[in-house]
Amino acid sequence: MKKNKFQLKREETKQRLLLAGMDVFCQQGYAATTLEDITSLAGYTKGAFYVHFKNKQDFFFQLMDYQGFFFESSESDQTDVAVSPDLRGTVAYWSRQVLNRYISSTWSLVFYDFYIQNRHDVAVQEYYRAYHKKWVADITRIIDGLKLMGWVSEEKSSHVLAVCCYDLITGSILHHHMCGEKADPEQTAEAIVAMLS
Repeated sequence: MKKNKFQLKREETKQRLLLAGMDVFCQQGYAATTLEDITSLAGYTKGAFYVHFKNKQDFFFQLMDYQGFFFESSESDQTDVAVSPDLRGTVAYWSRQVLNRYISSTWSLVFYDFYIQNRHDVAVQEYYRAYHKKWVADITRIIDGLKLMGWVSEEKSSHVLAVCCYDLITGSILHHHMCGEKADPEQTAEAIVAMLS
C-alpha cells in the first residue's frame, strides 16, 4: 500500500531525529546528551520528538534497532556467507565489515555508556541480552556457513566459537577507541582463523 504524504513526512522526521541522535551521542556520549541537543540538530521541537519516542531511553532502543544487524532474517541460505574461495579470505571479509563499521565512529563507546547509565534497569538488561544474542546468532550463521564449506570442523560448537569471535571483535573495537591504537582487521582475521581451524 502506497504511503501518503503525511506518513512519508512522519517517517522522514523520525529518521532525521535518529540520525541527529546518532551524531550527538557519538560526539557527547549518552549521559551528556539532552533531548534538546537531538531536536536542535534535527531541526525539530521536543513535541515532534515525543510523537515518535516515549523518552530518551526509548529513543536509544529504537536507534539501536535502526542500526540493524548483518542479517535481518535467519531464513536465507547459509552458504551465502562464503565470499572468498577460502577460509582466510572469507573471515578477513567479515572482520573488515564489522571492524570498519564500528571503528569509524564512537558508537561502540556510546553503546556501553548507555548500558552503564542504565545497568540496573531490567528492561535495559533484557534488551542488551537480546541484542547480544542476535549478534551471536549472526556470527553463528557465518560459522555454520563455513562448516558447510568444510572449512570448520563439525565437531566444534558454532555457538561457542561465535561468542569467542564476538568477544575478540568487540575487544578490538574497544581497544581501538580507548587506547588509540588502530584496530587491524587483518590481525583480527588471523586470530579468528586460528580459533576456527
